[in-house]
Amino acid sequence: MKTALVSRQIHIRQEQARFCKAARIARVPRIMTAILRLLEQHQLLGRNLQIVGTNALYAYEARAGIFLERGLLATQDMDVLWDIRPKLRLFAIDDIDNKGLIDILQKADRSFDLLSKKSFRAVNRAGYMVDLINPEPKSVLMKDGRQVGSADDLMAAEIKNLQWLVSAPKFDQIVIGEDGFPATMVVPDPRAFAVHKLWVSNQMDREAVKKKRDRSQAFAVCKLILQYMPEYEIKKEDLRMFPEAIIADALRELEDSDLPPGYGD
Repeated sequence: MKTALVSRQIHIRQEQARFCKAARIARVPRIMTAILRLLEQHQLLGRNLQIVGTNALYAYEARAGIFLERGLLATQDMDVLWDIRPKLRLFAIDDIDNKGLIDILQKADRSFDLLSKKSFRAVNRAGYMVDLINPEPKSVLMKDGRQVGSADDLMAAEIKNLQWLVSAPKFDQIVIGEDGFPATMVVPDPRAFAVHKLWVSNQMDREAVKKKRDRSQAFAVCKLILQYMPEYEIKKEDLRMFPEAIIADALRELEDSDLPPGYGD
């Protein structure tokens, strides 16, 4: 009886996946949704780890119910932001000792390996990269953990001012992989994403091409908020994780854009 029930559930999921592909809503790279499902199974997604960068756009467009231009979504890497504040506990789902994030990646695709010893990046044979990042410590004397698992795991790259995204409310959304199967994606609040992208786009050491892309992504998310997610209207009181000067600069840029007058007040 139990076997028949499991078989029936598998059949239903396969039918749902075929429908999603036929309806052309299967958007997210298959390898990414496979990784997301494993992170959720290990109880890391949303508690310790979330997705940032370009791939977060998949969550925002799914909530809005529209498709963004493919050019805005083009990337060959997945940025995984590690919040070291909650106590880390890997949830074992098998009898194999868990080595950390690299072990999870290899369950999604056996060809994943570290780019080099103690690297923040793992890459598979298809060239898809997963980067582990966390906020730069407030003091050089602080020694925060940089590896989820063993000494052979990815070593997180410490990046300036990522604490803004870590402190932002989380945004959960079901997305559909290219194979038609769903996965939960956890990303920063879209308002925090937009403000952070605008800040990054104004950094002197940022490449010109990346600056332009950052601004395009920030304004695309703002337009999604305005047209499809008004409950996420950009207001100062909802962005307290950022310094006041950063918020003021972002709101000024939005006022000078082609968004409706007064947006963001």
